[in-house]
Amino acid sequence: MNLKYIKSRSFFFSKLLSVVLSIAVIFTGIAIAEDKPDTLKIRWVIDEALRMNPELQSAKLRWDASTERVVQERALDDPVMGLTYFGEQVQTRVGEKQAGVSASQKIPFIGKLRLQGEVARNEAKVFGERYRTHEREVIAKAKSAFYELFWVHKLTNINEENRGLLKRFVKIAEVKYSTGRATQQDVLKAQVELSRIVNELITLEQLKGTSIARINTLLNRHPDAPLGTPEEIDIMELTVSLKELYGKAKEISPELNILKYKIERDKAAYKLAKKQYYPDFTFGFNYTFIDDLPSSVMSSPIGESRDSYTGTLSMNIPIFQKRKRDAGVREANARLKSSEKAYKNMENMTLFGVKDYHFKVQTAERLVNLYRDSIIPQAEQSLKAAEIGYQAGKVDFLNLIDSQRVLLDFNLAFYRAVADFGINIAELERVVGIELSKKTQ
Repeated sequence: MNLKYIKSRSFFFSKLLSVVLSIAVIFTGIAIAEDKPDTLKIRWVIDEALRMNPELQSAKLRWDASTERVVQERALDDPVMGLTYFGEQVQTRVGEKQAGVSASQKIPFIGKLRLQGEVARNEAKVFGERYRTHEREVIAKAKSAFYELFWVHKLTNINEENRGLLKRFVKIAEVKYSTGRATQQDVLKAQVELSRIVNELITLEQLKGTSIARINTLLNRHPDAPLGTPEEIDIMELTVSLKELYGKAKEISPELNILKYKIERDKAAYKLAKKQYYPDFTFGFNYTFIDDLPSSVMSSPIGESRDSYTGTLSMNIPIFQKRKRDAGVREANARLKSSEKAYKNMENMTLFGVKDYHFKVQTAERLVNLYRDSIIPQAEQSLKAAEIGYQAGKVDFLNLIDSQRVLLDFNLAFYRAVADFGINIAELERVVGIELSKKTQ
């Protein structure tokens, strides 16, 4: 009884284990299928470009280097140490001078070090915003390169489908020609169209290589490194209004922020130039070693010999270089005004860029919807009707080829609009400075 019970339990657990393993295999297969290594994902292209792009890495290192200037500019100059040795003995009332040591420290006028640090800090912020600018440019280039490769792949697929379609038309024309229901011109016309498609496929293959090289260059890879087939792209709807885009661009555009920090830097530099009319101070300390008087010399009335020390204070006199200081102030003021004008110009260019790319995005979106929802379905129906009519002898071959060519052109235009939509969204994000909120249609 126990043996039978044990066998029953063992059989049950073995079946349960088999079911669990089967489920695991199924889900593993699904996961592998969903993440095929030969599928090129746009998110991977962006992340890899941000991680590996040498231009972006160079900008990051320049930013890191600029931040180290802040501490250096706020620090005092090194103290100066000195040693004096008296080659010829100098006799004093308390003994002979043997040697001396001195130390001095230059102290800039109040506020100069703070302003120097402010200039360096804003300069570091400029490099930080330049890094952000490069980052947005790399993301836009990565997206644009991906969409171009996507477009080339789609064109290749469409032309492959049309090559198959034309082969069928050639066979239909040959059959009708053999039965005397069509002329040889129909066969030749179909063959010419087929040759045109084949030639287009050769051109697209070359264009594909260029698109792959463009992505690989952004990723710091060899131009011929293989890439997978681009993933399918969902058309997104821009939910941010033009007015909101203007506001966001003014607030966070890295190109505008570069000039904002340049203005702050030049303001501090202007204040620092005006500080140059004030002197800097140098505090010093001198210590002299004095040897005892020899016994043959009368003792000093003030007592035994002793070392001596003195303190010093010196300063530069900037009034003798007033022309130099005036020129420095005028230079700093001119730089400040130049930065303010440059900011206004960049603001105008940024707002124009927002308007321009927003219009292009809307135009591409309208074209995508028009081709997908109206024009292409109608062209497909027209082609089917023309093929049926040609087989029935009611439509001539020229109309059939024209219907096929119209559908081909519309499909090509549709995917061109899809690619343009993605490229213009990427450029709009670059101008504004952030990834925009979108929703899937």
